Amino acid sequence: IERMRRALPSVSDEYLCDIKMDGLACSLIYEDGVLVQAVTRGDSRVGEDVTMNVRTIENVPLRLRANQKFAHFLRGRTEIRGEIVMYKSEFARLNEQREAAGQPLFKNPRNLAAGTIRQLDPRLVAESPLHFVGYYIILDHVEDTPTIAFGYSMMTELGITTSRQTQVVRGIDEVIEYVTHLGEIREGLPFNTDGAVIKLNDSAQFAQLG
Repeated sequence: IERMRRALPSVSDEYLCDIKMDGLACSLIYEDGVLVQAVTRGDSRVGEDVTMNVRTIENVPLRLRANQKFAHFLRGRTEIRGEIVMYKSEFARLNEQREAAGQPLFKNPRNLAAGTIRQLDPRLVAESPLHFVGYYIILDHVEDTPTIAFGYSMMTELGITTSRQTQVVRGIDEVIEYVTHLGEIREGLPFNTDGAVIKLNDSAQFAQLG
């Protein structure tokens, strides 16, 4: 926060807080509201195209939900960034089945989700209990999403699942309160987590700071 204030004295003191899911990072690319590509982070420079496999994930909409409020955003390119996760309960059930069958147990939900989405046969992916949870929407123009929180509400309206753990706060004290609360509830959440993400809520200033 101090660095941001030095770089941009007029910087807002409002932040969007969210949980950091322990999953496989993935971007969904929509053209005119239709899913055309799904890409992992890969080696951070070149991603892996996993479109056919991601299309089989039940909660990934092949077409964004028609919505009067955001109808004009369904034209052109829309990118939804998120994580592919496996819920802890489903991971435990799979390991129980493997133990009963005398098979080696899976190590953790993240590795299993990552290995599954890279399968060559989409039918095998379709049989796995994977979920996509979005955390960021990118449109052609920054002004289309004036705040990060606005982007979250837009994703929900368009049919994208989010973590439901987001909160807009003001100042460092409220940030710390959010992180403390997260530490208290994280074990009870359906998916594994590995931290919190704090973003400047103002999209224009977020982009200006780089």
